[in-house]
Amino acid sequence: MAAVDTMTAREQGPATLATGVSRPVLRFLNLFQSSWVIRLLTLAVILTGWEVFGRRTSTVTFASVSRTWNALWDLTVSGDLWKAWRSDLAIMFTALAISAVAGIVLGFVMGRYRSIDNTVEPVFVGVFMTPKIALLPIIALWLGYQFNAKVLIVILFSFFEIFFTVRDGIKVTNAEYVDVARAYSIPEGMMLTKIIAPATAPYIITGLRLGLLHGMVGVVLAGFFLEANGIGGLISNQTNEFRMHTTFAGMLTVMAVGVAINLALRLLERWVTPWSIKDTP
Repeated sequence: MAAVDTMTAREQGPATLATGVSRPVLRFLNLFQSSWVIRLLTLAVILTGWEVFGRRTSTVTFASVSRTWNALWDLTVSGDLWKAWRSDLAIMFTALAISAVAGIVLGFVMGRYRSIDNTVEPVFVGVFMTPKIALLPIIALWLGYQFNAKVLIVILFSFFEIFFTVRDGIKVTNAEYVDVARAYSIPEGMMLTKIIAPATAPYIITGLRLGLLHGMVGVVLAGFFLEANGIGGLISNQTNEFRMHTTFAGMLTVMAVGVAINLALRLLERWVTPWSIKDTP
């Protein structure tokens, strides 16, 4: 036993010394284990490659980071960027408010009552599986090319994401908690407000996040194929004129708005349902 302890001490001596010598190096390497450092390094590599490729490519088909940034600054100073987003934000939030209310209510009803779900589900699935672009001519014929038509398109893109997520969450909740509640003879109203609603809250937030992000797609496509205004119209018009630096600038704003919406809803999820968020570095 003593021999083993002596051997262990002898082996630990060099290891401890090596650890002491390499500690500054280990601290430096530990920086690269941070997710934010990795993200910043990845962003730097992408921007560098984008700039190099953009300088070696024709400006008719591509734009460098520097030219895109200049175009973004010009759009912001001139007010054209705000004009493009002003109408789209009104369309997006109107459509998403309708989609959220309808998706959550119908998701609760159809997730809670299987007979209604089995009756109506084929219709919802059929509309959901239909490519939304194929419906654009009919929507334009019925509602024209302006606000109402664009609102309907965004609803079609966002509603089903919210509805199916909430409905499936209700079904999972039923399987886990409802049987226990029924065993204790809890009334239906109390079961809905005290058990099902809190347990389904993470699914509601997830559905809203998916609905918002898919609604962004609808907003941009509506600007492409209907009245050519908004951010979609800006991107489409600038591309037709081969002004790729302005096109890329508009696309960057779409990405920025999408990231901001996603981040805001993730923060809302942490605040509303902290128990559903795992500890992540």
